[in-house]
Amino acid sequence: MAEALAAVERVEKERQEQEENTIDVEVIDSHPQDETEAADTQSEAQSSDSQANDDTGQDEEAVLREQLLRLAADFENFRKRASRQMQEARQYGAERLLSDLLLIVDNLERALAHSEGDNNPIVDGVRMVAKQFLDVLGTHGVTRFDSLGKPFDPERHEAVGQAPAGDRVPGTVLEEIIKGYFIHDRLLRPAQVLVAATPREQKQTEEGE
Repeated sequence: MAEALAAVERVEKERQEQEENTIDVEVIDSHPQDETEAADTQSEAQSSDSQANDDTGQDEEAVLREQLLRLAADFENFRKRASRQMQEARQYGAERLLSDLLLIVDNLERALAHSEGDNNPIVDGVRMVAKQFLDVLGTHGVTRFDSLGKPFDPERHEAVGQAPAGDRVPGTVLEEIIKGYFIHDRLLRPAQVLVAATPREQKQTEEGE
């Protein structure tokens, strides 16, 4: 009987020892798993932070690139505008001076118109001076346009009066009082002209007189 009890106690003791060993193994094994999970969580957090930093860096780079493109476009527009202004200054900068010189040409040509047929050396000298003026004006892009016999154009003609059309088409330029000039492709001075009146306009003029 005593041996049986001793055997039972021994078996119970071995079972308890085995359970304690099992618990120890589970506790020991659980620690690496917890550490692995913690490491995985930390790695995911770091990866998320790295991705966020990459996204922020890409956004900043895109904004900077757009700003640089706008700056380059603004500079190109400024360069073209400055070049155009310089070109206009070269072509039209002396427009006022050249317009004033036309008054001298007008007076010289009036003097020559009253001296036609004269073989006077002074008249020849005046004629040469007038030609030189026109040549100098031409070097600056000033050209004369003809208006006589052409339809009246308000873009280049200034009507100073009307006259009976006769055999001319109404609205035709009958006489140039002052000649017109261009400077390059721009009107420098309109021509002052006398225009052929229509029958109605001629009648109104006669009734007004």
